[in-house]
Amino acid sequence: MGSSSAPSHRGWYGAIAGHYDALYDPKRNAKAAEFLDRAFRRQGGVADVLDPACGTFRIGMGLLRKGYGVVGRDLSPDMVRVARRALERARMTADVRVADLRALRLDREFDAVVCVGTAFNYLVEPRDVRLAMTAFRRHLRRGGLLVLDLTNFDGWIDHPTNARAEVDVRARDGTRIAIYGFNEQSPAKMLHYARLLTVLQRGHRIDVRFDEAPLKIWDKEALARSLRSHGFRVVEWWGDLAVGARYRRRSSPRLVAVAKRL
Repeated sequence: MGSSSAPSHRGWYGAIAGHYDALYDPKRNAKAAEFLDRAFRRQGGVADVLDPACGTFRIGMGLLRKGYGVVGRDLSPDMVRVARRALERARMTADVRVADLRALRLDREFDAVVCVGTAFNYLVEPRDVRLAMTAFRRHLRRGGLLVLDLTNFDGWIDHPTNARAEVDVRARDGTRIAIYGFNEQSPAKMLHYARLLTVLQRGHRIDVRFDEAPLKIWDKEALARSLRSHGFRVVEWWGDLAVGARYRRRSSPRLVAVAKRL
């Protein structure tokens, strides 16, 4: 899953926020920061970055280490609390606060906006997509970069694995976390319903919760049209937030657009 931009999914992030970074590929955040750094250098002129759905801010911290100024916002207070603790432990400083990317108004422009980790898929209503795109544009200087990262459903939507164990890990503090996915697509395959059964075991206590969130299914052509209609021009396509991950419609795990504000 990605960062928490869906009100219907807040509870899930609250339950696992303290362990979120341990649930997935431990190298993912470092690879993403390296990918973004390379993209910024290729396109040029990037010094300050806004991440409007920053989650635990681990990617932001990677960019800070590379010399960028980074501002982070996230809808989940739990994720922001984890982010601030991580910054404090690393003896780093950054402006990280709670906010909804759809209503974001920071009264400044950035060289780049990065919206990564499936956050944009959570915006299923046309009005929410429009509000988010407007917020991205509002916070970008002319010629600035938008990096938009989405789940690529093309690889498996026709033959989905609809019930699977997604995560089974033991955190450093001994907490055991198991996450099972039960997924379904709408008949028109415009929406993907992510249903998660999460089991957390802390000592002898076991907590079980079930959460559901709809995700909007984008393909490359529809995303390009939407970006164009909101004043962006796509300059690069990638299949993951990793250096060299070329986009392949049927096999790439992600759909990543690097676009310039016109």
